Amino acid sequence: MATTIREKTERWRWLEERRRFICSTDITRILGLTPDSWGGPLSVWNDKTLPIEPDAANELFYWGHKLEPLIAERYAEEFDVEVIKFDEDYVTPFPHTEIAHVAATPDFLVGDMADRSTVTIVETKTVSAWMSDGWGSSGSNAVDNVPPHYVAQVLWQLGCCEVPRGVIAALIGGNDWRYYPIDADPEWFEMAATTARDWYIEHVHGDRPPPPDQRSEIIVGAPDESGLILIADDDLDEIIDARQELKAAEKASKAELGRLDAIICHYMGNQFDQINRRDGSVAATWRVGKGGTRRLVVR
Repeated sequence: MATTIREKTERWRWLEERRRFICSTDITRILGLTPDSWGGPLSVWNDKTLPIEPDAANELFYWGHKLEPLIAERYAEEFDVEVIKFDEDYVTPFPHTEIAHVAATPDFLVGDMADRSTVTIVETKTVSAWMSDGWGSSGSNAVDNVPPHYVAQVLWQLGCCEVPRGVIAALIGGNDWRYYPIDADPEWFEMAATTARDWYIEHVHGDRPPPPDQRSEIIVGAPDESGLILIADDDLDEIIDARQELKAAEKASKAELGRLDAIICHYMGNQFDQINRRDGSVAATWRVGKGGTRRLVVR
């Protein structure tokens, strides 16, 4: 079914309102927890200050949005509870009661926000089969078994909404449903929320774009060469020296990682696909990837 004009208008209004706050995907970029493709602090500043662009056509986004209710419904069936879409009963972004510019946009919840001690926030994710190595067994704690940027998103939602617990419900590869419980972490949230508030005031209110921390945030097309040369001052000299040192350390680290990976693969041989620690958590997997060869993933 095509998206209606009303739906597009509501989406536009929601995006406009969201610019007033730091939400869960924003804080993960500000803290540097996300994959490079998600961008960093500068991309958050762009989202908050530049004109809103129409959502890009994206199959991943489309199916992620469409599958959210089904993933949540499976959680409801599994635990015999009523799962409610958060924005049907509560305004989103849902602002924190005390900290300015801090808000949440949860997917679903179980319980009643009138008594927040009873509430479980349900966050849904669709995950490519090729990314399944980053996800532990269903029912395990999210903190140790879900990619850290998703963990941070849910900790942010819990702190903003001031509720004690949540769960990440994920559909992996289209047919592997898993869930991961997670408890609120007030200490982490206080740190993150204070950082977010101060960042918003400094960079958005102050109209001061943060420096880019990823190449993807500064490469925009291929402008013509100017022929001009910038002479490095003391600060830029230090930055270049620091990069050279890191590059040398990276080379040595890469060689050492290769040696350790070879030892791990030797232990697994052709017989084992996975290593678990004694506490049951997954330490490494060695499974067949896209190219038809085994791919080692060490957590």
